[in-house]
Amino acid sequence: MFLHWFPSFFGSLIGEDFFRSRPARRSLLEAKRPGEVGSLLLVLCALGLAACNNENISVYRVPKENNQVSLQTGSGNLVPPPPSNPANWTKPDGWTEKALSEMRLGSFQVAGTNDETADVSVTAFPGDAGGVESNVNRWRGQVHQPTLEGDQLAQSWQEETVDGAPTIIVDVETPAGTEKASAILGAAMRTADRTWFVKMTGPPDLLKTQKDNFLRFVRSFHFSSASNEEKAQPQEPPTGQVKSTNDR
Repeated sequence: MFLHWFPSFFGSLIGEDFFRSRPARRSLLEAKRPGEVGSLLLVLCALGLAACNNENISVYRVPKENNQVSLQTGSGNLVPPPPSNPANWTKPDGWTEKALSEMRLGSFQVAGTNDETADVSVTAFPGDAGGVESNVNRWRGQVHQPTLEGDQLAQSWQEETVDGAPTIIVDVETPAGTEKASAILGAAMRTADRTWFVKMTGPPDLLKTQKDNFLRFVRSFHFSSASNEEKAQPQEPPTGQVKSTNDR
């Protein structure tokens, strides 16, 4: 009697089709010895429990953590990017502020006569930003002037100190007779942990009238992020971390 009731009970657990099959019923009913019946019952119990457990399986979705990954190269002492407002300056009268870009910490437009305009940018990069010489020669190349080296290059700029930072001033323009004349007034200021660039580009005549304003602007810089101790101990960025300094 038990053997006839057992299929209907476990059929509800693991499926009636299993017990309706002739091989299954034959295996159960033809078992003659108690040991055979017991072994068969243990196997069926295990199947029944497995079926019960499978019905209770739940799937959970674990939200991804908002991890911030820091990439480091070289020695790992990556110089941090400039803070949002690491310096103060005084804008000359007549300069119009423009929207900042990803690279610019300051951006201005200067209007001249005959609808002429000049562009002024303020940027900062870690360490020496590739070196003063390479940046000055890049500026020279932008107005079609040849590359200079050594003393010749040093004689092409003037040196000053702005708020304790060694500073060079560059004034260069396209050669005479160039179809589209342009000029650059540039300044590079080396602080403890980065180099600041102020660059003015536009028609040569307009830049000549604005040179005094440009110099006053550069000399008005105050670097609030650098302490006296930091100025005495400059830090160099790891190799490969230098960006271009000639953002328009």
